Amino acid sequence: MSAVADFQKLPVSPEVRGVGSRYAETIARLHGAGYKLLPLGDGPDGKKPLVANWSAARGCSVATCLGLMGRAGSQMYGIRLDGLVVVDCDTDNAATRNYVEQHFGLSPVMTRTSRGVHYWFRAGFYVPTNVRLPDISIDFKTGAGSFVVGPDSVRPDNGQSYEAAGAPLGFAARLPIFQATPPQWQPGSKRAEVGNRDRHLFRRGIELALVADSEAEVFEELCLLRDLECDNPESVSNAEVRGKARWAWRNRDRLYVWGGRNSTFATNRTATAALAAHKKGDDAALLYMVLNQNHGHRPGKLFTVVAQGLIDRGHLPFQSRTRIYRDIRTLIEVGLLQVVRHGRRSQKEPNVYRLCLPDQSEKGEV
Repeated sequence: MSAVADFQKLPVSPEVRGVGSRYAETIARLHGAGYKLLPLGDGPDGKKPLVANWSAARGCSVATCLGLMGRAGSQMYGIRLDGLVVVDCDTDNAATRNYVEQHFGLSPVMTRTSRGVHYWFRAGFYVPTNVRLPDISIDFKTGAGSFVVGPDSVRPDNGQSYEAAGAPLGFAARLPIFQATPPQWQPGSKRAEVGNRDRHLFRRGIELALVADSEAEVFEELCLLRDLECDNPESVSNAEVRGKARWAWRNRDRLYVWGGRNSTFATNRTATAALAAHKKGDDAALLYMVLNQNHGHRPGKLFTVVAQGLIDRGHLPFQSRTRIYRDIRTLIEVGLLQVVRHGRRSQKEPNVYRLCLPDQSEKGEV
């Protein structure tokens, strides 16, 4: 016997029974697609769950969900957001839509709410903070401890229903991945505090995995960022960092797609002018091109420059180590390369650099 047929046998009010088939069918369909459902109906707007400790539960069956809703006279149910992100727009205007499209892309799966729109995504690796701007109000809801009102629900206070505004919600695997870029850490910024370091390093590891050539490279750079960007870095072991690097490298394909070597990169006109004005600029231009193509796509990225490594990896196969280090000095002189941290020569530790433009480098080392 179907879940909808089961619902028809429950002792519910005639008002609920008369309009219940639509949301009951949607509940049954979404449960079959693997979503975790919650019966709602408490409170004046009907948005509160009808089950206690719902975040610890595994989700309700269709019969339980419909039964509790029927006894409460509710037409509201929720969908838990395990592995999902819902962009909850409480302002319904062109500015909000443009903001979502420019920063995250629009999902074809949308639900119109009483105040705006829900955009449905699969979870990525980063969810930003809520947006509060003039004429724009956006919340981001995700994780097992969050839920949103499901489509075809009907609010008890105003009678408005949650209607599909685009493609109907179906299998989660068909949803686009939510893509948001975490803010870049800048030298001199507040370091990641104990308690936030784990999340910070996971994010940084993913950033590195999208542009690195190997897991070993992700690990090496992530160790460097641990030392530069985290409080008490000595308490974060290399084994912990290696685990994050391994996870990020193995999951890079399902995150953002970067064109890798088959892509273009930009060179600022200020950079070419600075090189042209230096007597050794033509020699240093090739090194700058290599550094820019490897690191210039992420403003403020920190990196080391090891001459032998550039030669061995085929970036500058016909250059000598002496010339590469001379070109490094030239790039520093013209203001295109900045020393962020000097390495300890006694331990053969390389300097840490970042790319910049002449007007930015005048601020000095950090």
